[in-house]
Amino acid sequence: MKRKSLLIGLVLAVSMAFLSSAMVTDTMAGKKKHRLKIAQTLYPSPSAHMDSIHRIADEVKKQTDGRITFKVYGPELGDWNELNEMVNRGDIDMMLSPMSATYDPRWNVTFAPYIVTDYKQAKEVFGPGGFMDEMFRSWAKDINMHWLGTWIQGFAGISLSAQPATSPTEAKGIKVRTPPIAAFECYLKKLGFTPSLIPYSEVPTAISTGVVDGQAGGGPFQTYSCCRDLNKYFVYYRDYVEVWGYTINMDRWNKLDAADQELIQKIVSEEVAKRMEGAEQEDQEYLKKLEEHGLTVVDLSDTPDKLMTARDSCRECWTELDELVGKEWMDKIRKEVGVKTE
Repeated sequence: MKRKSLLIGLVLAVSMAFLSSAMVTDTMAGKKKHRLKIAQTLYPSPSAHMDSIHRIADEVKKQTDGRITFKVYGPELGDWNELNEMVNRGDIDMMLSPMSATYDPRWNVTFAPYIVTDYKQAKEVFGPGGFMDEMFRSWAKDINMHWLGTWIQGFAGISLSAQPATSPTEAKGIKVRTPPIAAFECYLKKLGFTPSLIPYSEVPTAISTGVVDGQAGGGPFQTYSCCRDLNKYFVYYRDYVEVWGYTINMDRWNKLDAADQELIQKIVSEEVAKRMEGAEQEDQEYLKKLEEHGLTVVDLSDTPDKLMTARDSCRECWTELDELVGKEWMDKIRKEVGVKTE
């Protein structure tokens, strides 16, 4: 009987040791070290973009006691198309960048004109749980990325040399640089301008040599950075809201422990919320800087009739995106914003 009790005790001891070992292994699985690479494109320091990815890197490191760290890169890695490719392959783990349509033409929708016309609408549509944010989340999976949130870069406008055109009649004969992206050419014509497809890198030369009279496709910050010495007017058309994405390579995301995924998502979501407020403030700050620099600034929202006319006219160009994005997706957008579908 005594030997039997000793045997039972030994079995229990071994079992407890095995269970304890398993528990330690499970715990350790939640404490794996990760050395990640994060980058943003286009704007070097000092910029809100570099500040944001540095905050993410610092906060993740802090809350994991240095277990997860990030190597931070800026636009020195390449343009946004190249950065998208790097994250798709896993050469860079995480990015803050515009989304490239190279892998999936549906991302052309980020340049659809007048999905929204003000920041209140933008927060509802592109913020967490908004229909565009949910759409982006579903598409990101198809390009081997996990969608973490939408960065609102800001509303766009048109900088000009000749006059502050705010209607098709006033814009007639004015040549503006247009990004080589689907739908832009269509809706710039709707606004009355003569569009000229020119790469972003050639914008200053094109304006200074008179090839074009101004440029479209950028907001107050971009116009101040690029063209404040080249143009005399900035018309804040609010023709589209430029959005970027916080994304992470899907394979890397799946290697993270669930608790680490939750932590990174929480920290990025805080950045998303911060930017929702910061983008509007930044637009107003740079509109003021443009004025202080000597440009005449005209905000189309000050003439609501002109803004609504521009909106309704330019939305007709969504048909240009039906084939690229998919009519079912564009019809979903139409339905959400109250545009009739055929």
